[in-house]
Amino acid sequence: MNPVLNLVNVTLEYPDGESTLKALDSVHLRVDAGEFFSLVGPSGSGKSSLLAVAATLVRPSSGLVIIDGEDTTGLNDTELTALRREKVGIIFQQPNLLPSLTAVEQLIIGDHLRGKPSAPARKRASELLDVVGLGASLSKRPHQLSGGQRQRVNIARALMGRPRVLLVDEPTAALDHERSESIVRLLRQVTDEFATATVMVTHDTDFLPFTDSVATMRDGHLGLRTPVGPPN
Repeated sequence: MNPVLNLVNVTLEYPDGESTLKALDSVHLRVDAGEFFSLVGPSGSGKSSLLAVAATLVRPSSGLVIIDGEDTTGLNDTELTALRREKVGIIFQQPNLLPSLTAVEQLIIGDHLRGKPSAPARKRASELLDVVGLGASLSKRPHQLSGGQRQRVNIARALMGRPRVLLVDEPTAALDHERSESIVRLLRQVTDEFATATVMVTHDTDFLPFTDSVATMRDGHLGLRTPVGPPN
């Protein structure tokens, strides 16, 4: 089976004064459809850089980033934007919802930017909010939602474009333990239901059993992947 996300010998370097900082060093990573991969490691180890490169937000210095079989190396900025819109869902640590929009409108605006008709977009947005447990909160605005609920809207919004790859950056950082567990359970559910190739950066090892495997980053190097057992 071909991986949905495939990073091949990816290196990312930044100028650092008179020297060069290597944020990613010969990273190899493949994630299949329906696979939930977790990434841990100390601050500054390269986790966020890996997500940025996988999302095609940052071009690597060398190596290949292949998404759903498409080599992104030769794509221009317009083509990369179109690929992200159609193939990649990104869940940031902070939901960054628009304060004036209702939960359902937060999702619809994405399909509006994709040029999709409004009636099917509203129907899909309502269905996704129901999937994430917010079917009764379609008309609520961000200030009327809890932190966990706002993160659920964030997840539903990332799924609107039917992404093949789902990239998640510290989704539980601002939540208590109970809400954090519910969010990671939800990510497990949507990975299974929508067959996304999901990569989650996390600092919280309590929730690793909800994922399929984990690897540690240190100094730009990605360690060996370790299978994770199911939660108790």
